[in-house]
Amino acid sequence: MLQILVPTDFSNNSYNALYYAASLFKNKECTFHIVNVCTGENNPDREQAKIESTQELDALVHRLVRDVEENKEHAFEKVSLCSDMTEGVAKYAEEHQMDLTVIGNKGKEEIKHILFGNNAMQLIREITSCPVLIVPLEIDFKKVEKIGFTSNYANPIGNKNIKAIQFFSGLTDSVIVPMSIDENKDDDSTEKNKADFLEALSKNIYNEVELPVFDGKVNTILEFVDLWSIDMLCMVYYPHHFFLEFIGKGIIKELNTKLNVPFLILPNTPN
Repeated sequence: MLQILVPTDFSNNSYNALYYAASLFKNKECTFHIVNVCTGENNPDREQAKIESTQELDALVHRLVRDVEENKEHAFEKVSLCSDMTEGVAKYAEEHQMDLTVIGNKGKEEIKHILFGNNAMQLIREITSCPVLIVPLEIDFKKVEKIGFTSNYANPIGNKNIKAIQFFSGLTDSVIVPMSIDENKDDDSTEKNKADFLEALSKNIYNEVELPVFDGKVNTILEFVDLWSIDMLCMVYYPHHFFLEFIGKGIIKELNTKLNVPFLILPNTPN
């Protein structure tokens, strides 16, 4: 049985992520761990906060069952935490051996929500035990037919991440479209990492796309998503390499804001 963590602050964007996850895993046996960080652990009114959180979690699950219909394959764990938001969610993911964490992306008009902004970046950094799927608010659930994977292949793609990509491809009955940023082409280790990855996924790959950086990496990737009709974008999070540039310069936030497809971020796993 899959264990899926869905943090919620009871906003529309976090509900949309839960709805998307329930729809995506419609035919899979899953337990959804719906976690609300209701207050800090030192709040003297934390017991009242937990009572209110529990009531809202009950209402949230009732709403979901009403919207997607009751599914005998799905079970729900409703959890109210008194802790720091990112630490609490990341610790829960690790201690309960989550297979996936799903969070929603803010809408264009939503300025501040507890799960987003700097906290979203912290979640990506802190949750290293499982992949993170970010779901845009302003999308309807639709069949995933193409999963785009982008990397500069400066590091090998670990076996766990290859299996994760294969799992999502099988789950959605979709093909994988690898896109590489046209840099370090003469680097032997980069070329080997890329060749090993393509060989491992040879049965699932549609075709490979190589693009030069014509207007910054974000716009290059967005162009790729648009031109190749990508339904889900996937990357591996490398704290000290390719992804550091995205986080350090705030480009991942820009990309995440502009993407109109789900964004699957895989943790850096060497094996």
